[in-house]
Amino acid sequence: MTRKKVSEDGYIVEMNRRLQAHPQYAGGMEFLPHPPGAAGESILGIAWAGIVFHQAYREVLESMERDFEVEYPRRRF
Repeated sequence: MTRKKVSEDGYIVEMNRRLQAHPQYAGGMEFLPHPPGAAGESILGIAWAGIVFHQAYREVLESMERDFEVEYPRRRF
């Protein structure tokens, strides 16, 4: 199965869309693009706001990894 290519911003938007559509979504849950301590221009990881750990986060992450590939912009030297 070919994964759809998406920008970093599009990836975060889709993650949050899926999270909010999840049947176990609770208010305040959100994926954040740059976790504390991250640096640089690309997503080095993700963090979440709201409930510290929730099954919905893991299920959304697994579906995103299966369906999408992040297309990073080419760096200019």
